[in-house]
Amino acid sequence: MKSNKNKAAPSKSNFRILNYILIAVLAGIVVYVLVLPSFTPHNATTTTTTTNANAATISLTPGTDIAGTMVTISGQMLAPNQNISVTFNTTTIPFSALNGTCTTSSSGVLASCNFWVPNDPPAGYSLTVRAGSTLGQAKFTIPQYSPPVSTVIVTLTSVSLGFVTQLVTRRVVDLGKERRMRAEVSAFQKEKQEATKAGDKVKLEKLKKRELAVRSEQAKVSTARLKVTGITFVPLLVVYYLMATFLGGYGVIVAYTPIPIPIIAAPTLIAGRFEVSLFWWYFLSSFTFSTMLSRLLHTTP
Repeated sequence: MKSNKNKAAPSKSNFRILNYILIAVLAGIVVYVLVLPSFTPHNATTTTTTTNANAATISLTPGTDIAGTMVTISGQMLAPNQNISVTFNTTTIPFSALNGTCTTSSSGVLASCNFWVPNDPPAGYSLTVRAGSTLGQAKFTIPQYSPPVSTVIVTLTSVSLGFVTQLVTRRVVDLGKERRMRAEVSAFQKEKQEATKAGDKVKLEKLKKRELAVRSEQAKVSTARLKVTGITFVPLLVVYYLMATFLGGYGVIVAYTPIPIPIIAAPTLIAGRFEVSLFWWYFLSSFTFSTMLSRLLHTTP
């Protein structure tokens, strides 16, 4: 009887924790859908000037980023076949400092001209593009937090989420049963291989009858791991959304590396320094610390 009571208690505790997590997830979804969009900065900002009869439309991608990163300018309704001039706040960026296609087409389109964000303090700025007698303006924001502060913020957030994920794993997954199941599957596979090599048809027939039961138990253990993923996936997305809002956009640069990494780290204006965006640093931090925490808390499969 005591054994049954002891088994029932953890089950109720797990059910209560899952209820709390579910409520937190639902609350996060409500905040994500109804509240946060009104506070979220947009990566691409398009504004139109009305100071000129031939006003142009200018777009910046991204519209928010830190000093030293590259921004792409595109535009329409500019004077055709003209070199453009760019003024960031009150400072004119020399044409020689721009790169990409910085001349308008025969139809007055500016395709993809790039510039480096000046080393100005965090604030909102106006960028003016002039081509002949036409000009257009767009707004650009340098966010409050930049490396190494943003690096620490994202890293600590990743560690915290990883710790919560491991705690959920300990509650939801029967780790002892999982390890026994893995050992049993490993022993079964080894026994099957040996029987196959030896050509022992009688033993293979017996193992074939056991295989269905082994796979059934293995599926139960795998389902518990999938539950952990289902419980933690939405909170991970919500936290990513919150960080993007707080730091200045989904593609904002949050870390630097001295090593060029294809796709992950892009070059900056400063030689020997490569930038890592929020997405990649969040992904790398989460993967690294989740692995470390799973070993530390003994939740490794």
